Amino acid sequence: MVCKEELLITCLHVLTEKITMDIAFIFSGHLSTKEATQAVINKLIHNLESEGTITGYTFSSIVREMATVSEPVREACSALYENIQQIYCLKLENEGFSQESASAIALLMTASIEGAMMLCLTQKSSQPLKTIGTLLPSILKTV
Repeated sequence: MVCKEELLITCLHVLTEKITMDIAFIFSGHLSTKEATQAVINKLIHNLESEGTITGYTFSSIVREMATVSEPVREACSALYENIQQIYCLKLENEGFSQESASAIALLMTASIEGAMMLCLTQKSSQPLKTIGTLLPSILKTV
């Protein structure tokens, strides 16, 4: 019999792959990190405003609370954020940012978008994503 934790981890792996592929696809279709980031945020805003939720993207945010109970669940959640940061970091490095700066900015981007998604859900408003959608681009000016 498969336990709930194993099912959760399997779901997280599938979700990680889907979200990573989705973000990688968006980033590969844009020349700059600034444009790609705006496209990701716009997609999240569109999903929230048209569907009332950010399906898939928010599941990991909810599940992360369970990660404190189980190391395998924590590792599965961590993999998603690491994958997202890697996509951002590589794009920034390709634009001329140093590895250190790219890594720091990728972390900031991941935390900002994740935090904005949680605020959107709790406030039942897309305004937090819209706000970071206007603020993040100023950080993404190339060197």
